[in-house]
Amino acid sequence: MKKICFLLCCLLLPHLVSASTVNYDFDSFYVDADILENGDMHVRELIVLDGTFHGYIRDLVYENSRLAYNEPVNLTSDAIYNATNIKDITIKAKKITLNDVSFDLIDDEDYTILTRNYYKEEAQNGEYVESSIQSGKSLQMFYESENETVAFLIEYTLQDVVVLHNDIAEVYWTFVGNGFEETIADVQIRVTLPKEDAPEHFRIWAHGDITGNIEFLDNQTLLASIKKVSPGTEIDIRTTFNKDFVSDISLSKQSGIDAFDKIITVEEERARVANEQREQARFIRQIIEIICYIYIGLLIIWWIYVYTRFDKEYKSDFKEEYYRDFIEDYNVEVVDFLMNNTITPNAMSASILNLIYKKNIQVTEISSKKKKKDYEFTLLNREKVNDTEDVLLDFLFEKVGKNGKFTTKELAAYAKNPKTFTTFENSYNNWLRCVKKDAERQNFFEKNGLPIISAIFFLLIALFIILATIYFNVDTWMSLVVMAISIVFLIYTFLIKKRTKKGQEDYVRWKSFKHFLEDFGRFDIKELPEIALWERYLVYATVFGLADKVEKAMNVKISELPAGAYAVYPTWLDFHIAYMIHHSVATSVMENRTAVANSRIANSANSSGSGFGGGFSSGGGFGGGGGGGHGF
Repeated sequence: MKKICFLLCCLLLPHLVSASTVNYDFDSFYVDADILENGDMHVRELIVLDGTFHGYIRDLVYENSRLAYNEPVNLTSDAIYNATNIKDITIKAKKITLNDVSFDLIDDEDYTILTRNYYKEEAQNGEYVESSIQSGKSLQMFYESENETVAFLIEYTLQDVVVLHNDIAEVYWTFVGNGFEETIADVQIRVTLPKEDAPEHFRIWAHGDITGNIEFLDNQTLLASIKKVSPGTEIDIRTTFNKDFVSDISLSKQSGIDAFDKIITVEEERARVANEQREQARFIRQIIEIICYIYIGLLIIWWIYVYTRFDKEYKSDFKEEYYRDFIEDYNVEVVDFLMNNTITPNAMSASILNLIYKKNIQVTEISSKKKKKDYEFTLLNREKVNDTEDVLLDFLFEKVGKNGKFTTKELAAYAKNPKTFTTFENSYNNWLRCVKKDAERQNFFEKNGLPIISAIFFLLIALFIILATIYFNVDTWMSLVVMAISIVFLIYTFLIKKRTKKGQEDYVRWKSFKHFLEDFGRFDIKELPEIALWERYLVYATVFGLADKVEKAMNVKISELPAGAYAVYPTWLDFHIAYMIHHSVATSVMENRTAVANSRIANSANSSGSGFGGGFSSGGGFGGGGGGGHGF
């Protein structure tokens, strides 16, 4: 029974957790307000949320506590514009698709009516709790959603909204207060007069974020719209219309002044200030865009200079397609670094072959009935070996082998044996460091930090531009282009690896040398160098990863020669030693890396599910927090 309960908990827990996680977007806030002839205003609010939540709390306020009564009436801000009450509240909700949002959605008849519950602790899905707040009502609506879109429709009436002047009627109302805690993606406010009116009376203004717009839909209706309303942003609408449209207005809502011309004066001043802000914003945006264009132009010019000076390779004096000589300035393993800017297992294979070629090592096949051949390597001497070759010989004959001998099987076994694979890894890495030091002494690549320093400088300028757009609230795609191109340039500078004049000259010759080896089988035997050099060619073929191909081509060429045409037969060509050594070394390196990784896992402590310590479990990243770091 306990096991069944545990399985049920495992199955249900993800759903319980996801349902309790509140994560939503405030997609739309549509307000449809009708001014009534008795001076009230009937309001329908459409609140559209998209995501996961339990419900929504809407605070309706009919009186702005910041306003005070003035004598005469202050047409900029006055308590006369407050309503006196809020009544007839109804709440509905339904699930919709996000594309359905429009004013037509307000008139749908398939909403679920939320019933009122007087106790929040007992409220369930499909109910709401109404509580009194200062000058208004707080509506806590319970309507759960899990990654869905829900439309809440709130309907209510505000009493005594219309202000009656001697010459005009007026409504001045804050439809979006400062209590919204989320960014609202889309706000649409539609206000309708009791009757159609003439332009001489029907005027409209809106205040708040100056990126919004207000317009006439017809002679009776206005529409205010704004995108991305930030939390705490207040939006109010002011409209004047024919005073004969309303009647029975209470004395407390009558100003007793001729207000129309004064309202025009107030709004003209507000419009002047707003237009100055717009002009300033346009000027700042223009300045930032000009800076962006200048930045991009300068960066492109500098990028071209960096490429020409620090990335474009020098022209080589060597123009031939093939090169058949050897560059004697360094050993074969250093060639690997020059060609690839790294050291691969090919370099160790070629180094062993080179030691065989120089008669420091002797290789013989071990007789066996098995199809897979094994070879024994014997250390003959250390004459004319450099420090890097000395490190390799110590590794092969003093760690892998004994008494100056080792076999290909012993090398593979040493690489993956739990007792010795760490020594193999350390010895191999030590040899890699020696080869890299030898290669760096050749000065193959230029060292210049100016491109990276300049890229960091350009990136800092780009960050400054981004911060400027945020500070001045300037919306321009040019700043994003600036940031993107600066990041790309920074990455590019880190990838620059230009060869020196000497490095480029050697690189071109070795590249032509590689081309010669690739086409070895296409040459006539008379065009090829003397056969005594073929063994050394095979050494370099190994570092280029061409050992198998070149060895086969050499065997074909030798078979074409008449008997006795050569004095010394290169014995390793029959044994395929070059290929076998390369295969053995490469396999050993890969097996060692696998063995080391498996060993670290196997030697780690077991995980403890009971919470009493032990090893890590797999699948990190599901806890709170996180973060990381990087070098610079």
